[in-house]
Formats: sequence, C-alpha cells, structure tokens
Amino acid sequence: MNIGLKPLAWSAAALVLLLSVSTPLSAFTLFLIMTPLVVLFLTLKPAAFAVHAAVIGAAAFLLGGAYGPLSLTLMIFFLVPSIVMGVMYRKRSRARSVLLAGFLVILAQLLLELILFSLQFRIDLSAELASVIRASLSQLETPGTLPEGWAADTADSLGNAIVTMLPMLLLLSSFLLAVVTHALSRAAMARSGAPLPGLPQAKTWRLPRSLVWYYLAALLLSYIVPQDGNGFWTVVSSNLIPILRFAFVVQAIGFFFFLADAKRWPKAVPVLVSIPLILFSSPLYLIGLLDAAFPLRRYFAK
Repeated sequence: MNIGLKPLAWSAAALVLLLSVSTPLSAFTLFLIMTPLVVLFLTLKPAAFAVHAAVIGAAAFLLGGAYGPLSLTLMIFFLVPSIVMGVMYRKRSRARSVLLAGFLVILAQLLLELILFSLQFRIDLSAELASVIRASLSQLETPGTLPEGWAADTADSLGNAIVTMLPMLLLLSSFLLAVVTHALSRAAMARSGAPLPGLPQAKTWRLPRSLVWYYLAALLLSYIVPQDGNGFWTVVSSNLIPILRFAFVVQAIGFFFFLADAKRWPKAVPVLVSIPLILFSSPLYLIGLLDAAFPLRRYFAK
C-alpha cells in the first residue's frame, strides 16, 4: 500500500476542503474538493485509495461537528464523479470525453438529489427560497424608506426567478466543477511527472453555426412568452438564452486567442482580454456570436 507524503498531503487537503463547508469560503472551496480525490485515485492503487477515502470521510464526519453529516454527504457526492474521471484518465481518454463524463455524472447526481429531496420532504422550493430571502430583506424594510410589503414581494419574485433559472444554474455548476477539476488535476499530475491529456488549444475553439439560429429562436421566444410565468416555454426561454450567451463568451475567448496567434501578440494579451469577457459577458458575448455566425477568423488571418 502506497502511504507516502504526497498521498497524505492530498488527503489532508481533501479533508480541509470538506471541513470548509461551514465557512463563508464554501462557495469557492466546493469547486476544489474533487481535485485531491482525482489525484489520489490516479496515484494510489484501488485498495489504498479506498482506505484514504474512508479515512477522509470518517474524519470529516467526526471533526465537522454539526456540519459533519453534510461534509460526509459531500464526500460521497464528489467521490463518484472523481472516480469516473479518474478511470477515464487511466484509459487515456481524450480530455473532452473526460470533461463530458464528469459533467454528466455531476448533473445527474444534482438532479437525483433535488428530486429525492423534494419527494422526501414535500417542500415548495420557491416558497422556501422566498422565506429565506424575506428574512434577509426584512431588515432593510424600515418605516419611511421602502414601501410596506416590499420585502415580501421582492422575496417572492426572487424565489420564483431562482427556481425558473434552476436548470441553467445546475448546468453551469456541473460544467464549472468538471472544468476546474480537470485543469487543477492536470496541473498537479504534470508536476508529478504523469501528464494528463489536455483540451484543444483555445485558438481552435469553435461552436457550430446552428447555435446562432437556436439563440435567435430563443430570443424570439422570450418576446412571445410571459417572463413572469412558470410554464414550460418560459422556463426554456429563461434558461436557454443565458446558457447560449455563456457559450458565445467561450467562443469569444477562443477568437481572441486565435487573433493573438495570427497577429503574434504576446501570450498574456488574450488571457487579459478574457477577464472582461467573463466579467461583462452581457454585451461582450456578441463578439462570440458574430464569430460563430460569420467567418471573421478568415478575414483576420488574411
């Protein structure tokens, strides 16, 4: 059994990340938990990995206090996609296939947990969210500053909006978890002398032109269906547009990497340009939309 310093260090990192669920940093550390699990799976034999995973889960449960059950649940949740991605890495599958598998497993687990949670506790998710938001907003509702009932109305609107946008949130969360895990695991394994397959170069990232037509159809649909409803087409419109805009932001990033390569710009330029593209994606996604719709790269290459 391989019990070296590196496996122990990665096990400790996984334990610290699991215990961080009780801190405000959990919004960030949740995206890091899978990385030490994937690295452990790739560096240890199955029996040794099972021992490390069991010890990490038991320690997280015992040391987590009131959050112990939650830490253990997260350990089990992230263990499944970590093993799936690790198995595919060992088979030398393409990075795109590994990301897709990790994304689908995480998404399936999120959907399954959401369904089981709703059926077991028989709760109205929109009402529960509205109740939590109302408790926070009521502190701002002081006499003479805001209209009476503002907190309740705003909380109901936000609760309904979050539930309507839930498919998009689940998709993007699953995608980001898979991407972050791949990037960090690849960097960690490269330092250990066991490089993992990488994604195609950013300058080659291209979306199918058909997505432009899907976006135009979704945009037209958004003007037809009521945005304050909860019907099927309202949910489709509310989720499809931001998902496609995010895809066009990725296309825009690929476009600037292509442009930097064609014009022989410094390598730092497209990286720096990607930051405002992500932060201000609302108007800048149009760059990726135009790149997908028209052969802009051919013109710039000339």
